[in-house]
Amino acid sequence: MTMRRVLITTLLLHLTLSGTVRYVDPHKEVGGARDGSWDSPFSKISECAVLLAGPGDECQVRAGVYHEDIVVSGVRGLEGNPAVITGYQDERPVIDGTVEVVPVEGKWDTSGDKVFGEIGEAIWQFFIGDTMMTNARWPNARWSDQSVFDGDKWAGVGDGSHIDLANKEGTIENRGSSLQDLKLNLTGAMAVMNIGKFNTFVAEVKHHDPEDNFFTYHHTFGNFEIETGLSRYFLEDKIELLDVEEEWHFDKGSMVLTFIPPVGTDMNTAKLRGKVQTYAINITDSQHLLIKNLDFFATTIKASSSSKTLYVDSLTFDSLKFMYPSYSKRMLNDISLIEWTDISGKFRGKRPDGCCGNFRFINNYFYGSDGLALAYHGDQGSVLKNNFFKHNDWTSNNMVKWGGGMATIYSDSQNDVIERNTLVDNGNGCGIRPGKTSNITLNHITGQCFGFQQNDGAGIQVTVKPQHNVRVENNWVMDSPKYGIRFDGERPNIGEHGNVIGNVVVKTNGVNLKGDYHTAMNNFVVESDRTNSKDSKCSLCMWKTVRRNLGVINQHSTVVNNIADIANGGYMFVREGDKIIQVKVDGKPAVWPIQGSTVANNLVGPDYTDLVTDPDNLDFRPVRNSPADEKKVGPYERSGRFYWIPGRQEEKASSPVPPHLSGSVVARRRRHVMWLNAYQSNFHQVYFGTTSEAVSTATPGSPEYVGDAKGGANVKPIPAKFRVVPGGTYFWRVDAKVGNKIVKGDVWEFTAI
Repeated sequence: MTMRRVLITTLLLHLTLSGTVRYVDPHKEVGGARDGSWDSPFSKISECAVLLAGPGDECQVRAGVYHEDIVVSGVRGLEGNPAVITGYQDERPVIDGTVEVVPVEGKWDTSGDKVFGEIGEAIWQFFIGDTMMTNARWPNARWSDQSVFDGDKWAGVGDGSHIDLANKEGTIENRGSSLQDLKLNLTGAMAVMNIGKFNTFVAEVKHHDPEDNFFTYHHTFGNFEIETGLSRYFLEDKIELLDVEEEWHFDKGSMVLTFIPPVGTDMNTAKLRGKVQTYAINITDSQHLLIKNLDFFATTIKASSSSKTLYVDSLTFDSLKFMYPSYSKRMLNDISLIEWTDISGKFRGKRPDGCCGNFRFINNYFYGSDGLALAYHGDQGSVLKNNFFKHNDWTSNNMVKWGGGMATIYSDSQNDVIERNTLVDNGNGCGIRPGKTSNITLNHITGQCFGFQQNDGAGIQVTVKPQHNVRVENNWVMDSPKYGIRFDGERPNIGEHGNVIGNVVVKTNGVNLKGDYHTAMNNFVVESDRTNSKDSKCSLCMWKTVRRNLGVINQHSTVVNNIADIANGGYMFVREGDKIIQVKVDGKPAVWPIQGSTVANNLVGPDYTDLVTDPDNLDFRPVRNSPADEKKVGPYERSGRFYWIPGRQEEKASSPVPPHLSGSVVARRRRHVMWLNAYQSNFHQVYFGTTSEAVSTATPGSPEYVGDAKGGANVKPIPAKFRVVPGGTYFWRVDAKVGNKIVKGDVWEFTAI
């Protein structure tokens, strides 16, 4: 090839890879037509997005609030050089799915504490200021205090409840008399019903009389029996239920909005907004696309495939913030499924042959979704890393047919990496439900289904087929009435060859592994009876049978090097004649020994606090010269520089060990402080002292400077001059070097005993 041809080829390749950068800035005054240039930027994101085509094409969006429908289609980026929609530099544009709510007549009417008026557009979610209002409901609950997550704020289901499959009708009888005590006709209300264990359904009340303690509804949910002792429901979306502040109702026939504002609201200055949009960005027929540095309010993203040639693949969602991204249309009498954040490489339930469905979700924030926070359906190799999920899914209404349930994060993919995500106080019974052969590592899950609004589930729930070669490793799962980690199934449908290694599971319903050929190794699983409504009798549970199904499981499993306060093989059932009975000894249920072909070197018993440093303060390192230390049992070894802490890495150092404001730190064992390193930082500076002011103002030249931590290290010895003693209060700070700047950390505090 001649030099001229080489230069031409290089130039063409450069032009192909460089793409076109266009800008969006509605605030910039432009004399003529807008063309997307810096001097003449588009006013809408959609005007730019429609021009995205090839590698390197970009839409750089300036700060502002955007309310529009953005369609992205026909994008053909390249690996390492995608097409991009992003906030400009450090600016955070807001994509808003709401409109301002104002009365058609110009002012609101009032009646007692109720405010009402006709509005011009149908809404299905309502905000006053920063407060999301709660659909008028019974029993009462509010979003603002998170009582909507509380299963005790649902009504109980009585023994007269049943499903009539022939007539497609269901009946819910109220447990107690509280329904008939309302003296209201609730025909036409929406019933949210957790009547299928891990399935919660919605139906319109077909018939109810004020004197009745039951109601009927049209039934299309499948064939199952209602377990009345476990079931619950609430009613909403009827004007008669509007009776407390922060509730609202909208009548789509009259277009009248009625609400009781929060206490202290000044209606002359209050900002009222209503949701009118489901998806702000809709992606089809696109590959190698990056969406980054955008905020979403009351709206979200959908990506979908429609054929073998029109599919989505290699999409990356980076550093996006979703506030209230999805919400049901129950207020509009719509019982269809909530339309949540849904990214799919499938079409009509199928995957194009080996082509697509590889997605990356990096460093995103999900808060306040009604329904799943995130679902994705792909081929293989998707990555979900460093994301944060809080207060999502307070109804768990994610099914229209009885089935296997859903989760806060639902994956229908394979060979995924689900790493360093934090889930805090989400409502669904399941936190992470992975696809096949996934690697679930360094996630921190707390308070999953904390209000017990749904039955069954686990922080990490692995169904039968995905158990094969799954790795659930180095996670913390804590403070939940559900299982911490669960492998589901029973004979003849069981999973095999799953791995649960080096996890910390505390104050949950324990670890429950059904199936066979599984490995449970180096886990720390304790206090499974402290948060549960039932006595689980087991923390580390390798079952022999699944209750009355006497098909034997776990005969080839491995259980080694674990610490647990209680470990066994589940309740003992045997066959007597034609009956299967539960075995009891001295009136108490008998249990099988923990099952497996190799069960060795486990430390089981109530004295686990003698084995690890300070479990109440998140320090699970083995005590020096203890059996855990000598036998290498549990998830940690003694290390001078590294202590793995799971969960999302923030912009500055986080997750202090001991925890901030702890008043129970064991002085005799507190020789170090640990923390989770800042996102994209491997260099930190540590300060420690006895006054908050001194630590807050300290510099590397101060006496409080302990030293630096390089190469990802996150453990620092406490200097002898600040030796921790009972009754002492101590302060510390960790700064992070991110790029070329130092990000100052918070001042943390603990008191020793």
